[in-house]
Amino acid sequence: MSSSADVDIVIVNFRCAGDTLAAVSLLAPWRFNLLWIVDNSDDAVEAATLRDATAHLPWVRLIVAERNLGFGSACNLAFARSATPLFLLLNPDARISPGDISILAQVLLKDPGMAGASPRIYWDSRRRFLLPVASTQSPSMMVATALAVHARPVARAAFRHYLAAMQERMAAETTFPVDFLAGAILMLRRQAVLSAGGLFDPDYFMFFEDSDLSLRLRRAGFGLCIAPRASAVHEYRHKDYKARLMMASRQTYFRKHFPVFFRLSRELDLVDRLGKPADWARWGTMLPSPIHTAADLDASLPNHGVVAFSPSPLLMPAAFRPAAAEPVPFDDDDWKLLEPGRYMVAMRHRSGSAPLAFVSFERAAPA
Repeated sequence: MSSSADVDIVIVNFRCAGDTLAAVSLLAPWRFNLLWIVDNSDDAVEAATLRDATAHLPWVRLIVAERNLGFGSACNLAFARSATPLFLLLNPDARISPGDISILAQVLLKDPGMAGASPRIYWDSRRRFLLPVASTQSPSMMVATALAVHARPVARAAFRHYLAAMQERMAAETTFPVDFLAGAILMLRRQAVLSAGGLFDPDYFMFFEDSDLSLRLRRAGFGLCIAPRASAVHEYRHKDYKARLMMASRQTYFRKHFPVFFRLSRELDLVDRLGKPADWARWGTMLPSPIHTAADLDASLPNHGVVAFSPSPLLMPAAFRPAAAEPVPFDDDDWKLLEPGRYMVAMRHRSGSAPLAFVSFERAAPA
Protein backbone atom coordinates (compact mmCIF):
# COMPACT_ATOMS: atom_id res chain seq x y z
CA MET A 1 0.00 0.00 0.00
CA SER A 2 1.38 3.45 -0.87
CA SER A 3 1.94 6.04 1.84
CA SER A 4 -0.60 8.34 0.20
CA ALA A 5 -3.42 5.79 0.36
CA ASP A 6 -2.88 5.46 4.11
CA VAL A 7 -4.06 9.02 4.80
CA ASP A 8 -7.45 10.55 5.56
CA ILE A 9 -7.73 14.34 5.93
CA VAL A 10 -10.19 16.41 7.97
CA ILE A 11 -11.06 20.09 7.63
CA VAL A 12 -13.41 21.68 10.17
CA ASN A 13 -15.45 24.45 8.57
CA PHE A 14 -17.05 27.28 10.52
CA ARG A 15 -18.64 29.85 8.23
CA CYS A 16 -15.57 29.98 6.01
CA ALA A 17 -16.56 27.90 2.99
CA GLY A 18 -14.36 30.01 0.72
CA ASP A 19 -11.25 29.21 2.77
CA THR A 20 -12.20 25.54 3.09
CA LEU A 21 -12.75 25.11 -0.64
CA ALA A 22 -9.49 26.92 -1.41
CA ALA A 23 -7.66 24.43 0.82
CA VAL A 24 -9.41 21.55 -0.94
CA SER A 25 -8.47 22.87 -4.39
CA LEU A 26 -4.76 22.62 -3.54
CA LEU A 27 -5.09 18.91 -2.74
CA ALA A 28 -5.56 17.99 -6.40
CA PRO A 29 -4.66 15.71 -8.02
CA TRP A 30 -6.14 13.57 -5.26
CA ARG A 31 -3.89 10.68 -4.20
CA PHE A 32 -5.12 9.90 -0.69
CA ASN A 33 -8.03 8.02 0.84
CA LEU A 34 -10.87 10.33 1.96
CA LEU A 35 -11.23 14.03 2.74
CA TRP A 36 -13.68 14.73 5.55
CA ILE A 37 -15.24 18.17 5.83
CA VAL A 38 -17.08 18.71 9.10
CA ASP A 39 -19.32 21.77 8.89
CA ASN A 40 -19.80 23.40 12.29
CA SER A 41 -21.54 26.46 10.89
CA ASP A 42 -25.12 25.66 11.95
CA ASP A 43 -26.11 27.37 8.71
CA ALA A 44 -28.10 25.70 5.92
CA VAL A 45 -26.70 28.01 3.24
CA GLU A 46 -23.11 27.26 4.27
CA ALA A 47 -23.79 23.53 4.22
CA ALA A 48 -25.42 23.78 0.79
CA THR A 49 -22.43 25.72 -0.56
CA LEU A 50 -20.04 23.01 0.59
CA ARG A 51 -22.29 20.21 -0.66
CA ASP A 52 -22.69 21.75 -4.12
CA ALA A 53 -19.00 22.57 -4.49
CA THR A 54 -17.84 19.05 -3.58
CA ALA A 55 -20.61 16.98 -5.19
CA HIS A 56 -18.33 16.07 -8.11
CA LEU A 57 -15.49 14.96 -5.81
CA PRO A 58 -16.03 11.28 -4.94
CA TRP A 59 -13.31 11.35 -2.30
CA VAL A 60 -15.01 14.05 -0.18
CA ARG A 61 -17.29 13.17 2.72
CA LEU A 62 -19.29 16.08 4.15
CA ILE A 63 -20.55 15.83 7.73
CA VAL A 64 -22.97 18.58 8.74
CA ALA A 65 -22.96 18.90 12.52
CA GLU A 66 -26.27 19.62 14.24
CA ARG A 67 -24.62 22.56 16.04
CA ASN A 68 -21.21 24.11 16.49
CA LEU A 69 -19.40 21.33 18.33
CA GLY A 70 -16.08 23.11 18.59
CA PHE A 71 -12.90 22.16 16.77
CA GLY A 72 -11.90 19.07 18.72
CA SER A 73 -15.29 17.38 18.79
CA ALA A 74 -15.76 18.04 15.09
CA CYS A 75 -12.42 16.37 14.36
CA ASN A 76 -13.51 13.46 16.54
CA LEU A 77 -16.56 12.89 14.31
CA ALA A 78 -14.39 12.37 11.26
CA PHE A 79 -11.74 10.40 13.14
CA ALA A 80 -14.40 7.94 14.38
CA ARG A 81 -15.63 7.30 10.82
CA SER A 82 -12.15 7.08 9.35
CA ALA A 83 -10.07 3.90 9.35
CA THR A 84 -6.75 4.88 7.78
CA PRO A 85 -3.47 4.42 9.71
CA LEU A 86 -2.66 8.11 9.26
CA PHE A 87 -4.95 11.09 9.79
CA LEU A 88 -4.18 14.69 8.82
CA LEU A 89 -5.73 17.67 10.62
CA LEU A 90 -5.91 20.67 8.30
CA ASN A 91 -7.27 24.13 9.10
CA PRO A 92 -9.38 25.91 6.47
CA ASP A 93 -6.80 28.72 6.35
CA ALA A 94 -3.91 26.28 5.90
CA ARG A 95 -2.39 25.46 2.52
CA ILE A 96 -0.41 22.30 1.83
CA SER A 97 0.33 20.35 -1.34
CA PRO A 98 -0.17 16.61 -1.94
CA GLY A 99 3.58 16.16 -2.18
CA ASP A 100 4.17 17.70 1.23
CA ILE A 101 1.43 15.55 2.76
CA SER A 102 3.17 12.49 1.34
CA ILE A 103 6.46 13.56 2.96
CA LEU A 104 4.74 13.73 6.36
CA ALA A 105 3.22 10.29 5.77
CA GLN A 106 6.60 8.81 4.91
CA VAL A 107 8.12 10.22 8.11
CA LEU A 108 5.49 8.50 10.26
CA LEU A 109 5.46 5.25 8.32
CA LYS A 110 9.23 4.90 8.68
CA ASP A 111 9.24 5.41 12.46
CA PRO A 112 6.66 3.43 14.50
CA GLY A 113 7.58 5.40 17.62
CA MET A 114 6.59 8.72 16.07
CA ALA A 115 2.95 9.71 16.74
CA GLY A 116 2.70 13.07 15.00
CA ALA A 117 4.48 15.21 12.43
CA SER A 118 4.03 18.75 11.16
CA PRO A 119 5.78 20.56 8.31
CA ARG A 120 7.79 23.75 8.32
CA ILE A 121 4.99 26.34 8.40
CA TYR A 122 4.99 29.81 6.91
CA TRP A 123 2.58 32.56 7.94
CA ASP A 124 2.09 34.12 4.51
CA SER A 125 1.52 32.83 1.00
CA ARG A 126 4.76 34.43 -0.24
CA ARG A 127 6.58 32.42 2.45
CA ARG A 128 8.52 35.35 3.82
CA PHE A 129 7.69 34.76 7.51
CA LEU A 130 7.91 31.50 9.47
CA LEU A 131 5.75 30.39 12.37
CA PRO A 132 7.46 28.95 15.46
CA VAL A 133 6.90 25.49 16.86
CA ALA A 134 4.00 25.20 19.30
CA SER A 135 4.63 26.77 22.70
CA THR A 136 5.40 24.56 25.68
CA GLN A 137 2.36 24.45 27.96
CA SER A 138 3.56 23.81 31.50
CA PRO A 139 3.47 25.48 34.92
CA SER A 140 7.12 26.53 34.67
CA MET A 141 6.61 28.18 31.30
CA MET A 142 3.47 29.92 32.50
CA VAL A 143 5.22 31.35 35.57
CA ALA A 144 8.30 32.35 33.55
CA THR A 145 6.13 34.26 31.07
CA ALA A 146 4.34 36.07 33.90
CA LEU A 147 7.64 37.03 35.55
CA ALA A 148 9.06 38.26 32.24
CA VAL A 149 6.59 41.15 32.21
CA HIS A 150 8.53 42.62 35.16
CA ALA A 151 12.03 42.12 33.76
CA ARG A 152 12.26 43.81 30.38
CA PRO A 153 16.05 43.38 29.85
CA VAL A 154 15.80 39.69 30.73
CA ALA A 155 12.73 39.26 28.52
CA ARG A 156 14.42 40.97 25.57
CA ALA A 157 17.48 38.76 25.99
CA ALA A 158 15.18 35.73 26.13
CA PHE A 159 13.49 36.88 22.93
CA ARG A 160 16.81 37.21 21.11
CA HIS A 161 17.77 33.70 22.22
CA TYR A 162 14.32 32.39 21.25
CA LEU A 163 14.48 34.04 17.82
CA ALA A 164 17.95 32.66 17.08
CA ALA A 165 16.93 29.20 18.25
CA MET A 166 13.74 29.19 16.16
CA GLN A 167 15.58 30.43 13.08
CA GLU A 168 18.18 27.71 13.51
CA ARG A 169 15.60 24.96 14.05
CA MET A 170 13.50 25.98 11.08
CA ALA A 171 16.57 26.07 8.86
CA ALA A 172 17.10 22.35 9.49
CA GLU A 173 16.76 19.92 6.61
CA THR A 174 16.23 16.83 8.74
CA THR A 175 13.38 15.88 11.04
CA PHE A 176 13.73 17.11 14.63
CA PRO A 177 11.77 16.30 17.80
CA VAL A 178 9.45 18.71 19.62
CA ASP A 179 7.32 18.48 22.76
CA PHE A 180 4.12 20.01 21.37
CA LEU A 181 2.49 20.24 17.94
CA ALA A 182 -0.30 22.58 16.88
CA GLY A 183 -3.42 21.13 15.31
CA ALA A 184 -3.54 23.48 12.30
CA ILE A 185 -1.47 21.15 10.09
CA LEU A 186 -0.78 17.92 11.92
CA MET A 187 -0.46 14.33 10.72
CA LEU A 188 -1.16 11.68 13.35
CA ARG A 189 -0.67 7.93 13.66
CA ARG A 190 -4.06 6.41 14.47
CA GLN A 191 -2.76 3.61 16.66
CA ALA A 192 -0.72 6.03 18.77
CA VAL A 193 -3.73 8.30 19.23
CA LEU A 194 -5.87 5.37 20.34
CA SER A 195 -3.13 4.20 22.72
CA ALA A 196 -3.09 7.68 24.28
CA GLY A 197 -6.83 7.70 24.96
CA GLY A 198 -8.28 8.95 21.68
CA LEU A 199 -8.10 12.06 19.55
CA PHE A 200 -9.42 15.20 21.28
CA ASP A 201 -10.92 15.58 24.74
CA PRO A 202 -14.43 17.00 24.15
CA ASP A 203 -14.04 19.19 27.25
CA TYR A 204 -12.06 21.60 25.04
CA PHE A 205 -14.28 23.63 22.75
CA MET A 206 -11.37 25.29 20.95
CA PHE A 207 -7.66 25.71 21.76
CA PHE A 208 -5.43 23.60 24.00
CA GLU A 209 -6.96 20.38 22.67
CA ASP A 210 -3.77 19.90 20.65
CA SER A 211 -1.61 20.63 23.71
CA ASP A 212 -3.62 18.05 25.63
CA LEU A 213 -3.14 15.48 22.86
CA SER A 214 0.59 16.23 22.54
CA LEU A 215 1.08 15.71 26.28
CA ARG A 216 -0.93 12.46 26.29
CA LEU A 217 1.02 11.10 23.32
CA ARG A 218 4.38 11.83 24.93
CA ARG A 219 3.26 10.37 28.25
CA ALA A 220 2.26 7.24 26.32
CA GLY A 221 5.86 6.97 25.08
CA PHE A 222 5.49 8.37 21.56
CA GLY A 223 7.47 11.10 19.82
CA LEU A 224 6.42 14.25 17.98
CA CYS A 225 8.42 15.98 15.28
CA ILE A 226 8.75 18.71 12.69
CA ALA A 227 9.59 17.41 9.21
CA PRO A 228 11.06 20.48 7.48
CA ARG A 229 11.36 18.82 4.08
CA ALA A 230 7.59 19.33 4.01
CA SER A 231 6.33 22.90 4.06
CA ALA A 232 2.96 24.61 4.25
CA VAL A 233 1.26 27.94 4.91
CA HIS A 234 -1.04 28.82 7.79
CA GLU A 235 -2.50 32.30 7.38
CA TYR A 236 -3.21 32.66 11.09
CA ARG A 237 -5.18 35.73 12.17
CA HIS A 238 -5.14 36.99 15.77
CA LYS A 239 -8.87 37.62 16.24
CA ASP A 240 -10.06 39.11 19.54
CA TYR A 241 -12.70 36.44 20.21
CA LYS A 242 -9.99 33.78 20.34
CA ALA A 243 -8.61 35.17 23.60
CA ARG A 244 -11.78 34.31 25.54
CA LEU A 245 -11.90 30.78 24.15
CA MET A 246 -8.21 30.29 24.81
CA MET A 247 -8.53 31.37 28.44
CA ALA A 248 -11.40 28.93 29.04
CA SER A 249 -9.49 26.04 27.48
CA ARG A 250 -6.35 26.94 29.41
CA GLN A 251 -8.32 26.42 32.63
CA THR A 252 -9.39 22.97 31.45
CA TYR A 253 -5.85 21.99 30.45
CA PHE A 254 -4.13 22.95 33.69
CA ARG A 255 -6.95 21.59 35.85
CA LYS A 256 -6.63 18.24 34.07
CA HIS A 257 -2.88 17.83 33.72
CA PHE A 258 -1.41 19.93 36.56
CA PRO A 259 -4.05 19.80 39.31
CA VAL A 260 -1.71 20.73 42.19
CA PHE A 261 -0.40 23.80 40.36
CA PHE A 262 -3.93 24.69 39.35
CA ARG A 263 -5.11 24.54 42.94
CA LEU A 264 -2.10 26.35 44.47
CA SER A 265 -2.36 29.13 41.88
CA ARG A 266 -6.02 29.59 42.82
CA GLU A 267 -7.13 28.34 39.43
CA LEU A 268 -4.34 30.32 37.71
CA ASP A 269 -5.57 33.64 39.13
CA LEU A 270 -2.32 34.28 41.05
CA VAL A 271 -0.23 33.73 37.91
CA ASP A 272 -2.48 36.04 35.90
CA ARG A 273 -2.09 38.75 38.53
CA LEU A 274 1.66 38.28 38.50
CA GLY A 275 1.70 38.68 34.73
CA LYS A 276 -0.54 41.73 34.71
CA PRO A 277 -0.84 43.35 31.27
CA ALA A 278 2.43 44.94 30.23
CA ASP A 279 2.72 48.66 29.58
CA TRP A 280 3.39 48.73 25.86
CA ALA A 281 5.17 52.09 26.16
CA ARG A 282 7.89 50.44 28.29
CA TRP A 283 8.57 47.75 25.74
CA GLY A 284 9.26 49.70 22.60
CA THR A 285 8.84 52.92 20.69
CA MET A 286 5.13 53.54 20.21
CA LEU A 287 4.06 55.01 16.90
CA PRO A 288 1.69 57.89 17.71
CA SER A 289 -1.48 57.03 15.80
CA PRO A 290 -3.30 54.04 14.34
CA ILE A 291 -1.66 52.83 11.14
CA HIS A 292 -3.99 52.26 8.19
CA THR A 293 -1.77 50.68 5.55
CA ALA A 294 1.48 48.79 5.16
CA ALA A 295 2.84 51.76 3.21
CA ASP A 296 2.07 54.08 6.16
CA LEU A 297 3.96 51.80 8.52
CA ASP A 298 6.93 51.66 6.16
CA ALA A 299 6.93 55.45 5.87
CA SER A 300 6.97 55.74 9.67
CA LEU A 301 10.09 53.56 9.84
CA PRO A 302 12.16 54.42 6.76
CA ASN A 303 14.89 52.00 5.76
CA HIS A 304 13.80 49.44 8.36
CA GLY A 305 12.42 45.96 7.81
CA VAL A 306 10.59 43.43 9.96
CA VAL A 307 12.55 40.63 11.64
CA ALA A 308 9.75 39.34 13.88
CA PHE A 309 6.35 40.47 15.12
CA SER A 310 3.72 39.45 17.66
CA PRO A 311 0.51 40.65 19.34
CA SER A 312 2.46 40.33 22.61
CA PRO A 313 4.95 42.97 23.80
CA LEU A 314 7.23 40.08 24.82
CA LEU A 315 7.40 39.01 21.16
CA MET A 316 7.05 35.36 22.17
CA PRO A 317 5.80 33.53 20.25
CA ALA A 318 6.31 35.50 17.06
CA ALA A 319 6.31 35.09 13.32
CA PHE A 320 9.83 35.71 12.06
CA ARG A 321 12.08 35.96 9.05
CA PRO A 322 14.13 32.84 8.22
CA ALA A 323 17.77 32.63 9.26
CA ALA A 324 20.05 34.83 7.11
CA ALA A 325 17.03 36.41 5.39
CA GLU A 326 17.10 40.18 5.17
CA PRO A 327 14.46 42.19 7.06
CA VAL A 328 11.55 43.23 4.87
CA PRO A 329 8.66 45.68 5.26
CA PHE A 330 5.12 44.39 5.49
CA ASP A 331 3.37 44.37 2.13
CA ASP A 332 -0.34 44.69 1.38
CA ASP A 333 -0.92 40.93 1.60
CA ASP A 334 0.71 40.82 5.04
CA TRP A 335 -1.41 43.76 6.15
CA LYS A 336 -4.63 41.91 5.27
CA LEU A 337 -3.61 39.08 7.60
CA LEU A 338 -3.07 41.45 10.53
CA GLU A 339 -6.28 41.88 12.48
CA PRO A 340 -6.96 45.32 14.00
CA GLY A 341 -5.09 45.70 17.27
CA ARG A 342 -1.67 46.41 18.72
CA TYR A 343 1.52 44.63 17.66
CA MET A 344 5.15 44.64 18.69
CA VAL A 345 7.71 44.46 15.90
CA ALA A 346 11.40 43.71 16.07
CA MET A 347 12.94 45.70 13.23
CA ARG A 348 16.38 46.15 11.79
CA HIS A 349 17.87 48.73 9.47
CA ARG A 350 18.02 47.25 6.00
CA SER A 351 21.77 47.79 5.94
CA GLY A 352 21.92 45.15 8.68
CA SER A 353 24.45 47.20 10.63
CA ALA A 354 22.24 48.37 13.52
CA PRO A 355 20.85 46.40 16.48
CA LEU A 356 17.22 45.39 16.68
CA ALA A 357 14.71 48.17 17.28
CA PHE A 358 11.45 47.40 19.05
CA VAL A 359 8.42 49.27 17.80
CA SER A 360 4.77 49.08 18.79
CA PHE A 361 1.98 50.10 16.44
CA GLU A 362 -1.78 49.89 16.32
CA ARG A 363 -3.21 48.37 13.18
CA ALA A 364 -6.34 50.42 12.45
CA ALA A 365 -9.62 48.76 11.57
CA PRO A 366 -10.46 48.86 7.85
CA ALA A 367 -12.57 51.86 6.85
